[in-house]
Amino acid sequence: FAAYQPADLSAAIAATRPELRVVIVGAGVSGLIAAINLKKAGIPYLMLDRNERVGGTWAENRYPGARVDIPSDLYSFSFRPKNWTEYFSQRDEIFEYVRDVAAECGVLDGILFGHTVEAATWREENQNWVVRIAEPDGGMHEVAATALITAAGLHSLPNIPHFDGEESFSGRILHSAIWPDDVDLSGQNVAVVGSGASAMQLVVAVADEVKSLSVLQRQPQWVAPNDYYFQKTEASKHWLYDNVPFYRQWFRFRLYWLYTERTFAALPVDPHRAEKGKQVSSLNDAYRKMFNTYIGAQLDGDADLIAKTTPAFPPFGKRLLIDNGWYRTLRRDNVELLVDSIARLTPTGLVTANGEEREIDVLALCTGFQQQRFLFPLQIIGRDGVSLMDVWGEDDPKAYLGLATPGFPNLFFLYGPNTNPPGGSWITVAEAQVRYVVEQITRLVTEDLGSLDVKPEVEAAYTAELDSANNAMVYAMEGVSSYYRNSAGRVVTNSPWPVAEYWRRTAHPDPEDFTATARSETRLVQEQV
Repeated sequence: FAAYQPADLSAAIAATRPELRVVIVGAGVSGLIAAINLKKAGIPYLMLDRNERVGGTWAENRYPGARVDIPSDLYSFSFRPKNWTEYFSQRDEIFEYVRDVAAECGVLDGILFGHTVEAATWREENQNWVVRIAEPDGGMHEVAATALITAAGLHSLPNIPHFDGEESFSGRILHSAIWPDDVDLSGQNVAVVGSGASAMQLVVAVADEVKSLSVLQRQPQWVAPNDYYFQKTEASKHWLYDNVPFYRQWFRFRLYWLYTERTFAALPVDPHRAEKGKQVSSLNDAYRKMFNTYIGAQLDGDADLIAKTTPAFPPFGKRLLIDNGWYRTLRRDNVELLVDSIARLTPTGLVTANGEEREIDVLALCTGFQQQRFLFPLQIIGRDGVSLMDVWGEDDPKAYLGLATPGFPNLFFLYGPNTNPPGGSWITVAEAQVRYVVEQITRLVTEDLGSLDVKPEVEAAYTAELDSANNAMVYAMEGVSSYYRNSAGRVVTNSPWPVAEYWRRTAHPDPEDFTATARSETRLVQEQV
């Protein structure tokens, strides 16, 4: 997947569209890719972020053990390779990489940090968005934008549960997505709520230093072995990258195949599985057998732990996790796995739903995010005063290619509905989306357009195709529940297609998919004045 090189529109914009500006919400990976390519195209932009630094998820998630679960050579910008110190880099190195790329590409000056976008309203008479922004000092101001790009991400709104007795608890309550810098867990009694990716990383990272560690698990996850998870990258590999033509590109493509195409075949449900005696498909069932064997070996035949850690749902029903020493850590004397939930907190600890009590100093919540509530609490008002939240409802967002929704002209979503890849690197998807969005904004300039609005019938046909494909996947099977699905059971986060297929679908915007409106006479008069 070659890096995108947009045409330079700076001269045309200066001559014919001096008012044109794009507002980007969010300075994470997706927002930065957008800013970098808009800058290449000579398109003026303003990026806003509630944080004080770039990085998005990688700026906010600072809990012990945080690292990427996609090989770093794949989880990186196509236009900025790096010789990573580890095959799966830790959070600090990833954050520094994202920050350095932003600086090298010269986009930091176009970012307002500590500014939260609260609302955006489409003004039909001026064919632009009015964006309301909360400033760090509590003040408010508005800016006009020809186009609006949301890059708030799928993992931006933490899911923070509350418990009876919480106000009386004398210890600390932390969330993995909002981890303070001053936390010292040495010699502490710690309880961790959750057993997903962040919980696994946190538990393994702190098990050596805490006095006791209680893990409260709602549902076990499928965990795959990976010999490279903690491995340093060899100097010889860096030499090959730097000296052998096309070696880095070949290795990156190999990683793409391993982490996308190779496993994708295990996701579709075989419609003839019953007559074949399969639970999902031959390949998916083979993965289940392999993972079960691995669990048994890692837990040395401990029947109780094996029962607690073996999922009832099939592999790939949820995101597959990588074993970072999880099973080995669960066997430690100071670690216990409770298949239970918290009923209430006491001044010195917790009581589970089964009535067990634990004295704890710290409660760590690894409870994820509110992924179905795209863009919440941002208020977006489109044509005819229609709210995007009313169109999408509480948890049922729909968008053509995950990028655009009818009635909201010149509004584009990055990491929008149904764009979470079924494997592989999100950065590759983000680059595909930005290429599509920049091409659409380019049309506004080259064709002298006031707005582009995806046609309702185009979005409806796409959503029907997407839903049909998603419903045939393992994560949509009866009995499989995850953040992929909303309260009605519809898959709202995942794309059912491999990354290469999504890349193809977004390669060249079809002008027939959007209603194009010329710049209005009212706006032309205002610009002339």
